[in-house]
Amino acid sequence: MTIATKLRELRARLLEIRDLGWAGAVLSWDQATYMPVAGAPARARQLALLSRLEHERMTDPALGRLLAALAPYADEHDDDDARLIAVARRDFEKAIKVPASYVERANALGSASYSAWRNARPNNDFASMRPYLEKSLELTREYVEFFAPYQHMADPLIDDVDEGLTCATIRALFDELRRELVPLVASICNQPPADASCLHAEFAERPQLEFGLKVATDFGYDLKRGRLDTTPHPFCTKFSDADIRITTRAYANELSQGLFSTLHETGHALYEQGIAHELAGTPLGRGTSMGVHESQSRLWENMAQPEFLAALLSEAAAGVSRAAGKDFAGHLLSRHQQGRALAHPHRCR
Repeated sequence: MTIATKLRELRARLLEIRDLGWAGAVLSWDQATYMPVAGAPARARQLALLSRLEHERMTDPALGRLLAALAPYADEHDDDDARLIAVARRDFEKAIKVPASYVERANALGSASYSAWRNARPNNDFASMRPYLEKSLELTREYVEFFAPYQHMADPLIDDVDEGLTCATIRALFDELRRELVPLVASICNQPPADASCLHAEFAERPQLEFGLKVATDFGYDLKRGRLDTTPHPFCTKFSDADIRITTRAYANELSQGLFSTLHETGHALYEQGIAHELAGTPLGRGTSMGVHESQSRLWENMAQPEFLAALLSEAAAGVSRAAGKDFAGHLLSRHQQGRALAHPHRCR
C-alpha cells in the first residue's frame, strides 16, 4: 500500500470519527435550544452511545497500526500530512488509555447534569445540583488516574486543551501577568464611576438579538455557514466546517449582556470559519488550543476598536431603544478610551 493510499484511509477513518462527534454536537445543541424538557433522559442515553462509538473508532487497533505504518513519513517530512499523522498519533495514544465504558458514563452524566442545571438555575437551587457536581468530581479524578504519573492532578486535564502546558507553567505565567495587571486594574477602578444607567432601561429581546447578529455579520460571521439562537448559557458549536453555530442570551434590563455574549461567541465562530477547508474532518481542522480559541473570542468581545463599536452601537437607537442606543455608544466609547489611555497614554487623542 502506497503512502498516498494510507493517507486516504487515515483521512477516511478520522472523518468518520469526527462525524460521530459532530452528530453528538447536534444533539447537544438541540438539548440546549429546542428540545422538550421530557426528552432529557433519552438524550443522555443517545449522547452516551455516540460518545462510546466515537471512542471505539478512535481506539481501533487497525487505526493504531495504520498510524504506526505512517510514522516514518511524519518523521521525515514537514508538511500538513506529517502534522496530521503526528497529531492523530498523539490523540490515539491518549485515547487508548481511557476505557470506552468510562467515556460513555462521563457523557451520560454530562447530559443529565445539563438538564438538571437548566431546572435548578431559575431558582438558584444549588442543593439539587450538588450530587451531580460530586459525581462529576469523582469521574474527573478517575480520568486523571488514567494518565498517572503526573506532577499535579490538573496536568492531564490542562494537556487535553492546551498541549504541553502544565499547572507549573500556568502558575509561572499568572505570576508574571499579576505583576502588571493588578496595578492596571487598580488604576481603572480608581477612576470616577461611570454612569451606566443607559444600559438598564427596558429592551425587547428580538431587537437586541437582531442588533447583535448584525454586529456579528459585520465582523465577518458567515450566516450561510452559521446561525444564532438563544440558550441559558451562550456557546459556540461546530457540526462541520460549513455549519458553525452560536447561541446567546438577552436580558430586558441589561443591554450589554446579550451584545457582548454574542460578540464573544462570534470570535469563536470566526476562528472556526477561518480554518482551511482541506483540513476539515481531521485533527488539524480544530482549534489549536483552548488558550488560542479564547484569545480570539476575547479579541472580538473586548479589543475591537472603540470607534468601530461606537459607530455600530449608534445604530441601536433605531431598533433597540432610540434614547439608550446613543447613550450606550457614548458610554462604551468613553470607558474603552479611558482604559486604553491608562495602558497606552501616548495613543489617546
